[in-house]
This record gives sequence, C-alpha cells and structure tokens, in this order.
Amino acid sequence: MHVGLPDTSAWPRWGRDNVLNAALVLATPLPAIVVTWLLFHAFAPGAIPPAPERLDLADPRAAAAWLLHRPLLSLNLLYFVFVNLQFFAVALVQRSSWLIDPYWTLLPLFIAGFYAAHPLAEPQPTRLGLAAVALAIWSLRLTGNYFRREDWRFGLREDWRYAKMRRERPGFWWQQFFVVHLAQHGMLVGLTLPFWAICFRPVPLSAADLVCLGLAWAGISIAHVADVQLDRFMRGNEERRARGEEPVRVLRTGIWRLSRHPNYFGEQLFWWSIAGFGVVCGEPWVVVGTLFNSSVLAAVTVMTERRMLDVPERRDAYAAYRARTSVWIPWPPRREDAAAPDRIGAPARD
Repeated sequence: MHVGLPDTSAWPRWGRDNVLNAALVLATPLPAIVVTWLLFHAFAPGAIPPAPERLDLADPRAAAAWLLHRPLLSLNLLYFVFVNLQFFAVALVQRSSWLIDPYWTLLPLFIAGFYAAHPLAEPQPTRLGLAAVALAIWSLRLTGNYFRREDWRFGLREDWRYAKMRRERPGFWWQQFFVVHLAQHGMLVGLTLPFWAICFRPVPLSAADLVCLGLAWAGISIAHVADVQLDRFMRGNEERRARGEEPVRVLRTGIWRLSRHPNYFGEQLFWWSIAGFGVVCGEPWVVVGTLFNSSVLAAVTVMTERRMLDVPERRDAYAAYRARTSVWIPWPPRREDAAAPDRIGAPARD
C-alpha cells in the first residue's frame, strides 16, 4: 500500500476528463443559487407576509412565505436536493464520490452566505463580519491545500475510505447515498449552525466574541502549519523514491512531533470556536453539530491510524511514534524512542 501523493501521469491537467470535471465543479452550485435567489426575491424588501400556519404548495407565494420563515428547514431542503441528490447522481454516473471532497471546503461558505443573505436575517454586523472572514480564510486555506495535494486534478480519486468501501461492498453503489451524502449533510449543516444563530440572533458584541475569534485564528494557523509540513514531507519522500533512496517512514518533526494529527486538532479548534459564537448569541444547542463532527473525526482518526499500521514497512515506526505522541492536542512527547527507525528498510539504532 502506497500512502502519499497521487499518480497523475495518466490524468493530464488539460486532458478531457480533468477539464470536464473542473467544469462540473463550477456548474454544480448554479441550480441551488438560482432557486435561492428566487426564494429570497419572492417578495419586495420588507413585504414578506406573516408565516402561514401550514405549507400550501398550491399557492407559490404562500409556500415561499412559509419557507422564508423557516430558514433552517429551507436550508436543509436545498441541501438535500442540490447536494445529496445531485452529488449522488454524479457518483452513480462516474462511480466515484470525489465531488463531495472539494465541496467540503466550499459548502460551509455557501451555507453561511444563505443565512447572511436571508431577507429576514438581523445579524450583529461586526460579529458576522469577523466570523465570515474567519470562515472565508478557512475555506481558502483548505481548498488550496486540497488542490495542491491533488495537483489540480478534478476527480482523479475519491476519498480512500469510500474507495475501500466501494471495493469491498457490492451494494456500495446505493449505500453511498447514506454513508457519504446523508452523513456529510449532518456534518456540514451541523458545523454551520452557529451562523444561523449569528444571523438571526443580534446579541450585542462582547469580549467573548474576541475570544472565539482568537481561538478560530489559532485553529486555522495550527492546521495550516500542519498541512504545509505534511505536504513537504510527502513531496520529499517522492523525491527520495525518484532518486532510489529510502523514504522516511513517519513524519515526526515540527508540530507533528507534538501531535499525531495536528491538522485534525486545528480543524476542531476552529469549529469549536465558531460554535462559541453561537453560544454567545444565546443558542448553545448549536454545538450539537460540532459535537457530531468531532465524534465522526474521532472514528476517522482510528481508521487513519489503522491504515498507517497496515503498511508493513511502516508499522513498527508508526507504533513507536504512536506510543509517545499525543493523538490530537499538541503536547511534548512522553519519551524519545531512540530505537525507532526513521527510514524504510533501515535497521533500528542502538
């Protein structure tokens, strides 16, 4: 098993498949944007009628008013149709669920934008601005990191967990709707619940907002440093392989000396800080989405470590690294294991 950068030799950047998939990425959000625009402009500014007691599909204006007064429900309906169903259709045709990967970094921006642009939104403008800028930087950083890792290939490969399920489960073609799309629906809509509170609960700004902002920036910074160091490590190993040299077994320098998954920690710190904005707005229940995401990431951490241990030539080195290094929270190593080999095929040092 080779764990590292993808082989892009058979997938040229300006090849037909890559160009078509890049166009698909650009075109995918257009239907949702059009429907959202029509919903938000169904009534003149300030002329939205009171919420009807029930949904009447026979009366489009009454249905629009019913939906506008229920932004959380409207958002989930739009997500179900234009992400779950649309992305599932693409996955059936292409036999790959790759499309959700680049959109993981973009959908939170779209969801926050939905709440912010909603005609009934009444945010505290400074808080919304601070949180929105932090989210935009998060999205820009993670999107850049994703495409850097994929060498600007669109659809070259799907997440290794889904690829493994596709190989091992005969019924994954339909199971992916639940395993991939519905699961990530809960994660992405859940993570962005604080933006509903930010946009619809105009609580006065306080020092707690600055604490949340500072922690959010710390999370972005930690994740960025971790991803840059990981990218350099993988590219360095590719260069070593090309020269016929032994690659380094495990990244255990920089921030990776203090945590086995510092990128995960940075991500979690960021999203719990965003959840903090929701608490400040008087809606502590919105942390349920962040809690769900953290629970899923804990399971992903276990899967990732098992994958590392499944590589025979890396198993001993990673086991030694795991024995002394914190899982998520950066922390000084428990001890130095001088016997742990650094390179594949290298004997343990005395």
